[in-house]
Amino acid sequence: MSQATDTATAAPLPRDPARSGKQALRWFETMIWHDHEVCSECFSRLKRSDIAERDGWGHEDEMSWRTDTACLGEDLVEPPATVANCAPKPEAKTTCLECGSVRGLSQNETLSSSEAIDRVPALAARLQEAGYHVRTDVVYHVVEHLKGQEAHTADDKRIFAVAAALGVQR
Repeated sequence: MSQATDTATAAPLPRDPARSGKQALRWFETMIWHDHEVCSECFSRLKRSDIAERDGWGHEDEMSWRTDTACLGEDLVEPPATVANCAPKPEAKTTCLECGSVRGLSQNETLSSSEAIDRVPALAARLQEAGYHVRTDVVYHVVEHLKGQEAHTADDKRIFAVAAALGVQR
């Protein structure tokens, strides 16, 4: 049950996240979106990790475990196209109990404004865990504002990235 992983910690934020959208997006992707311990769909914490053992040579073993918001579910793996008449094979995967996301991956559907706003408390909690002071009111305001803009409403990841970058204080 051990696995070696790199856990995200407080990374430097771009000087002006509002003007450096690509940097804010990369920062958000590193801190939240690609963190295997966080659900990319609803930002719930799926796993926790801790160093289990460190030897005299500096090698570390890390143990990971599922949180109360995750369970072991099944994902259907499609057989290769070269195999005829074969049903998809079920494979055990961590599943988010909050939103049903398998492996904590974001779904392709665009969130409604109310669904996006409902995800702000979990997003703020993940940012606080990473060591940031979060102005939750700013995150709420930015998500609500950008979900109301026709040009941005379909890009949930960018909306959350901008909201997170503007909502944290150094």
